[in-house]
Amino acid sequence: MGWGAGVGLRIVVALTSALALAGCATPGSPGGEPDPGPASTAPSTAPSTAPTSTAEPVLRRPLVPVSARELLEYCPAVDAEHFDADTAAVLDIYVCSASDILSTDGEAGAGGDRTTGDSGAAALPDVQRASRVSAGGAELLAAYSVANAPATSGACIQLAADPFIVWLKTAAGITPVYAPVDECGFPTPDATEAFNGVELETILEIRADPAD
Repeated sequence: MGWGAGVGLRIVVALTSALALAGCATPGSPGGEPDPGPASTAPSTAPSTAPTSTAEPVLRRPLVPVSARELLEYCPAVDAEHFDADTAAVLDIYVCSASDILSTDGEAGAGGDRTTGDSGAAALPDVQRASRVSAGGAELLAAYSVANAPATSGACIQLAADPFIVWLKTAAGITPVYAPVDECGFPTPDATEAFNGVELETILEIRADPAD
């Protein structure tokens, strides 16, 4: 009788332990199917929607700017902007230019000081001119209305190219605008062709005599 009670006690203990272990087990998926694995963390292969940066001009001022005060009334010395394509607001288009010669006589020409190098030669403004576009203005404005190209992520030639700046007169004043640029910041072929294709009427010209 005592042996039977001991056996019954061991059976109850064993059953209780089995139930406790079953309660600690992780339940499976319904129907006995294996649990799905963790969600994939692989990077997406969808195309990126990040905005692409726009190229900026290498220069925003002329390679050889005018300096005569009379000419700066037509072509103020401020950084050029991209044309906003408001062609109807443009009253006049100005182009200002200055040419250089080399002088070795050690004399400063009209207009001020010169910078000399080891050779004694110096750049001296010879002719400074303000002109008005008399033909080809519509084509020029159309070409300058084009947006700049997206900037490249590759290498570009390190070159100071003329930005082909023109000065636009509107009711609000005079604003310089540069030619639209390619992926490296240089004027596009279409803008270059439009700039070179205009006809100019001289408004004011100032000459410096190297002998002065």
